[in-house]
Amino acid sequence: MWYWILNIIIALWVFFDAKGRKMDQPVLWAIGAFLIMILVIPFYFAKRPLKEGEVREGGTAWNVIKSFAIFWTLMMFVAGVAGMGAAGEVVNSASSGAEQAGAAIGTAIGISMILGLWFVVLAGALVIGLFLKKSSIVEKGPTGRLEQIAQQP
Repeated sequence: MWYWILNIIIALWVFFDAKGRKMDQPVLWAIGAFLIMILVIPFYFAKRPLKEGEVREGGTAWNVIKSFAIFWTLMMFVAGVAGMGAAGEVVNSASSGAEQAGAAIGTAIGISMILGLWFVVLAGALVIGLFLKKSSIVEKGPTGRLEQIAQQP
């Protein structure tokens, strides 16, 4: 439930941001962000036109991986909170002390698995990203259609 609410909020933000940046097909960017946020958002941040005063460094690959790491962390946090909520319901509905102890142990194992998965994927992505980072690439806004609009008399 929380995951879908988060996706709707992010998809709406992507739609209005893409529209404000004069991107092609902001509706498709929003639909992609809603359906597969963890993959679309990093590409959106790496490719969207920059506004006046914005700077993007490191190249496209680095920016995709950096955004992926941020949204992976956000998604795993939401998964952890949702898991804790579900585990709390199980503990409350348990009828004996043994069931409550088992639910508590299961919760600890589940949260440990979420943390382990988060860390392994995050560390792997950032290591790959550091190899792909090109410090010589620096983009300064405005870019894309925003640059064309800024150059018109």
